[in-house]
Amino acid sequence: MEFPVFLIFTVSYFLHLTSRVPALGALRFDFILMIILFILILIKGDFNQNQNRLEPTKFLLYLLVFILLTIPFVEWPGSVIYFGLENYSKVVFFFFSIIAIVNTRERLKIFVTVFLISQTFRILEPVYLHITTGYWGDIAFSGVDNEQQSLDRLSGAPHDVVNANQFAWVINSTLPFIYYLLWQSGKILKLLSLALSSVFIYALLLTGSRSGLLSLFVVVALIMLVGKHKFRKIFVGAIIIIPLVFFVAGNLAPQLSERYLSIIDRSVVGGESATGRITALSKNLSTVSNKPLFGHGLGTSREISANYGGGGRALLTHDLYIEVLQELGLVGFIIFFLYIKAVVMSLIRAKKILTELSSDNSWLINLITATLVWMGMHLFYSLSCFGLSSWEWYLFGGVATVCLKLAQEYAANEVAAQSTNLPNYS
Repeated sequence: MEFPVFLIFTVSYFLHLTSRVPALGALRFDFILMIILFILILIKGDFNQNQNRLEPTKFLLYLLVFILLTIPFVEWPGSVIYFGLENYSKVVFFFFSIIAIVNTRERLKIFVTVFLISQTFRILEPVYLHITTGYWGDIAFSGVDNEQQSLDRLSGAPHDVVNANQFAWVINSTLPFIYYLLWQSGKILKLLSLALSSVFIYALLLTGSRSGLLSLFVVVALIMLVGKHKFRKIFVGAIIIIPLVFFVAGNLAPQLSERYLSIIDRSVVGGESATGRITALSKNLSTVSNKPLFGHGLGTSREISANYGGGGRALLTHDLYIEVLQELGLVGFIIFFLYIKAVVMSLIRAKKILTELSSDNSWLINLITATLVWMGMHLFYSLSCFGLSSWEWYLFGGVATVCLKLAQEYAANEVAAQSTNLPNYS
């Protein structure tokens, strides 16, 4: 029963059913599902001991213990308890639910499919609204020669919670899985992946997200460099990138084109905001010295910005690395990135094990490769975006842990099968 409930929770969480259906919001539907899942997991008691000893699980538990133990020493312990821990419990819930519930390849395949369908819907919905009703959802302001100009930008749909930059991230996060799980399958799925990718890239360009465009190039570069057939993938990548460059240069609205041009030319519209982002990061980095070891507290980046940032404005830190240093200090920073390293190493180990097995594990290997590409893109994108208390690190951390557990099980089963087939000379 716990697996269907978890799938419903996944759909509700990403598609924001509690916003779309007010009655579900009044019932605190997501919270009720979390309670039900927690009880079912406790009743089942099926936490594989080998899985719990894997490094992602250990380092995440270390991080949770660190956050709890340092609450008395942080700047704003009340904010940590009422705001930081509340949100963090929801995103960490993905990790422990996945390793407890999504414990077979069949379940993993179903979960990934449901997850990708949910992300695809999140991307297609605002594109549909944009085409049919002129919906944009977000706006950016920039000044040139003392004149302020505005720019409409495509963001998530009205019931979604992502702005234009975050919407571009959702697109870039989905593309590696579209490529590895659809493009590398049958002809029909290849056509589907091509159609989806075209719409996704079109939507990304409408976001006006410079970090999103750069991250797209990182995704394409990593796909070309990871795995076999590098030259063939470089050729395919060139087919995608070259028309994209011409499209950006000549076919977008002038304001959008200039915004992307501001990546290299600070004199055009949008150049001021790009320079301002760098200045803000420098100010945020200076706040780390106030609480260098244990940080100011989980989820307090807005308060840090308002009290120590110099501008008096409660803004999020647009850099994961500075955000972690601000909120968790140097000790928490080390633990968090040991967790990230453990996730990456789990994926690499799992891929190596599965590649050496005689059985067909192509889908699982493709999933692992897509997740590795996503990790590379997200580590780059995190230079311009927060993410300590976002779901992605913990969802994909759970997926990596399950992939390694399955790979180890398959390897053990193959060794056992080979030993039973050996001739007996006694």
